[in-house]
Amino acid sequence: MIEQDLPRLRIWRALLAAVLIEIALVIPTFVRVVTTGVSTQELNPAIPVMALILFILAGYWCGRGTSAPVLNGLIAGLWGIALYVALTLVLSATAADFELENSIRPSYLFAHGLKVVGGVIGGWLVARKTGA
Repeated sequence: MIEQDLPRLRIWRALLAAVLIEIALVIPTFVRVVTTGVSTQELNPAIPVMALILFILAGYWCGRGTSAPVLNGLIAGLWGIALYVALTLVLSATAADFELENSIRPSYLFAHGLKVVGGVIGGWLVARKTGA
């Protein structure tokens, strides 16, 4: 197998995309909760939808110009899950009023699945467009 046959993985681009998307999901949610007093429970239906849409874009961005766009989209979605888990673990260890149970609600778990699905869809769109 020669080097040209290997798929070009954009692990760092996928990580950057996942970081930006997690920020795009967390900050507006936090601002909305603080400024309006609405509970996070009321925002739960919107979080999975936003995760799907944003990770489709991430998967598309990560898959462009590679020989394995779907794999790159998958990696972006997996990074999104890893970042959320890391953030949850840090908060559970450092914040006294943080409740771990709130971070493993069904809507959040569903959103994690949609991160991967969205990344794969984005990569698939690139593959379809380029014939990869």
